[in-house]
Amino acid sequence: MMQDFSQNQVDVAGGHDVAGQAVRLLQVLNGRANEVQGITARMFTLATVLSFSDYADGFRRVQEFLSFCDVIESKLENLPPATREPILHEVTAVKVRAFHALLKAMGAHLIALEKRGMINFFAQAVFLMQQDVLAQFHGETLPEVPPQLVPEAMPALCEEVMGRLKRLLERCIDVPDFRFET
Repeated sequence: MMQDFSQNQVDVAGGHDVAGQAVRLLQVLNGRANEVQGITARMFTLATVLSFSDYADGFRRVQEFLSFCDVIESKLENLPPATREPILHEVTAVKVRAFHALLKAMGAHLIALEKRGMINFFAQAVFLMQQDVLAQFHGETLPEVPPQLVPEAMPALCEEVMGRLKRLLERCIDVPDFRFET
């Protein structure tokens, strides 16, 4: 767990200028993008045998990566447009590729879950969080991405995965909340 935390830390001791920090962030981004590619490839390849906890952990790690992309984007705000735009374009492209790979992996695993008779007891909370993340990406982030960076099938894949999540949520058993009963 501590290793995951330290991976998101950036050493800015080598320079305090915004451009130097942006370059360092891009270096870290490339390393983390390779890790995310491995995570999503594993999720997709092992979809039928992947445990629910490994699936949820993979989603969490990709979500952390996407948050790291957001941090980089915020660091770019102080750069002149001529410097900011190419870097922002690259960050956006990496972010979209990571999300697309996540959607494919989720879709494969959710298909496998739909075929199983039983849903993990804690799946409802995970599915609700994932549903929110996908809805935000589909409704807010994706429309802002330059069309040439969006894979053709991505919007439809996002809707398909959201539909699978909805169907799985309907199969989850509501757990009563006994905290407030007397």
